[in-house]
Amino acid sequence: MTVSATTRWVDVEHARLHVEYAGEGSAITMLHSFVVDSGQWDIEFTAFADTHHVIRYDARGFGRSTIEPGDYAHHEDLAAVLDACGVRRTALLACSGGAAMALDFTLANPERVSALIFVSAGYWGKFADSTPAARAFLQALNTLDASGMIDSSLRAFTDGTRRAPHEVNPLVRKRTEAMTSALFMRETSYWTRAATDQRVPEPSALQRLGEIRVPTVLMVGSDDQPEVMELSKVLAEGIAGARLVVVPNVAHHANMEAPSTVLAQIREVLPGTAMTD
Repeated sequence: MTVSATTRWVDVEHARLHVEYAGEGSAITMLHSFVVDSGQWDIEFTAFADTHHVIRYDARGFGRSTIEPGDYAHHEDLAAVLDACGVRRTALLACSGGAAMALDFTLANPERVSALIFVSAGYWGKFADSTPAARAFLQALNTLDASGMIDSSLRAFTDGTRRAPHEVNPLVRKRTEAMTSALFMRETSYWTRAATDQRVPEPSALQRLGEIRVPTVLMVGSDDQPEVMELSKVLAEGIAGARLVVVPNVAHHANMEAPSTVLAQIREVLPGTAMTD
């Protein structure tokens, strides 16, 4: 099934953000991992367009969105996208760095968030570094070695901690590689500007988890990096009523590898989503 989506550009300071939206009803906004782009949510965008107002966009410096020198905060970009789309309140479906953005936005705008659904949540400065592939990724990132970042990010976050490349669904690995390659081959991307320009709230969201009061589910792949699994546990313990779900035999982008499992969890959290795939 395909969806007829509307695309638009949202201008924010020092960037233009590429946004897609479709459907009507209560809103679900999708925030991608920081090694891919909004294409991560192809399945979810299509699955919920019949029952909800679905929105996804490339964060600044990812996918089709631009990035220029100058300070910014990702959760403020999210607010600008929602305002431009006329969305007052939304559920946030977010992966990895997208979850960091969602946490910051929720604490800054609690009245605008109806639910949090996280896949392999991350937070600023919380890098995986305990496995060889994760350390190789950080080393390549430090030197902006594009080919090294592509290879090591696939090994760390797509293959995960226990699988060889041939043990991963080849279509998922190919799709992830295409998004990852497009990101790291860019001359200017989020990763070339993050350390210089990104503003992060203080105190951090991790120090304010007790203030979050919305239905929350955290999913993490059993083959993801240990630090990702640990952070998901911290969030589940710190957010009142949060539920932690370990998705077996997948790594960082669990929604791409196990879409039916992730869709089922989303439908448990959100009203009006009990439908067939």
